[in-house]
Formats: sequence, C-alpha cells, structure tokens
Amino acid sequence: MGLPELKDKIRLQLDLADERVLRIVSSVFDNYLNEIVSYDSKGNPLELSEYHNKVEEGLDDVKYGRIISQENLNKEMISLW
Repeated sequence: MGLPELKDKIRLQLDLADERVLRIVSSVFDNYLNEIVSYDSKGNPLELSEYHNKVEEGLDDVKYGRIISQENLNKEMISLW
C-alpha cells in the first residue's frame, strides 16, 4: 500500500471513528509533533515544528541573499581570534 492509499484509508477510518479513537489519534499526533528530532548549533533540542521553522528560515535566508561565503566566514572567524 502506497502513501496515497494509506492516507485515503486513514481518512475513511477517521470519518467513522468515535470520540475515543479521535482522542487517541490526536494524542499520537501531538506526541509526534513534540518529539525532539534534532538539536541546534548550541545543543538546544528542537521539536519537529521548530525544526521545520528553522529549515524555512534557512531557505528564506538563501532566497533573500542573507548568506556568507565560506571564504568570508573564515576571514571573520580569524579576525575574532
């Protein structure tokens, strides 16, 4: 069963589910979204939603030219020593 079929199956099951099942499914999603999936450069844990936000911020930085070359970064780092 592929992803589209699985999603369709779950949609049908949710349409037929009672409140108890819906609460269980909701809890599973809440736990999944609050799971620590990565750490930032300072070692702080990132939950899935925070991770996605960081990825989007990074993509925006690239899109709007808020980047620095490796060479210029090295120069900046050396000047800080």
